[in-house]
Order: sequence, then C-alpha cells, then structure tokens
Amino acid sequence: MTSKELIKANIINKAIRELDLFISTAEKVWEGKIVKKSSKYILKSIAYGVYDEAEYHMNTELKDKVLNVLREHLKELNDQLNNL
Repeated sequence: MTSKELIKANIINKAIRELDLFISTAEKVWEGKIVKKSSKYILKSIAYGVYDEAEYHMNTELKDKVLNVLREHLKELNDQLNNL
C-alpha cells in the first residue's frame, strides 16, 4: 500500500466511523432534522431520554441523495392521497 492509498484509506475509515456512530445514535431516537448552515447541510437526530442529539455533516452528494429519498417519500404520500 502506498502512502497516498494509506491516506485515502484513513480518510474513508474516519468517514465510516463518523457515519456509523451517527447512525447508531440516530436510530435510537424517534425524530431528526436536516439543518442548513450557510452552504453546509447537517443531518441531526433529536435528543431523547438518555440519548444526546447527534449530527452528521453531509457533503453535496450525500445531501442530494437524502433529498432524493425525501422526494420519493413525498411521491408515495401523494400517491396514497390520490388513492383515497
């Protein structure tokens, strides 16, 4: 493994640890929110009981993926409403 590959592996490993910790915390609480701070987006879980809030800073690519999931959910809700 070259030093460039090691640096890249360390960056990826750090991102995995950060996301894993966030998911672990966020899945234990009921609610969350996406916060836009200037040009950054943050996915944030809401504190519940013994669990503190957790946040995950998203890059543009990940933010767009989350928004696509939300758009799909919106489409499903509209379909459910139209089927009533």
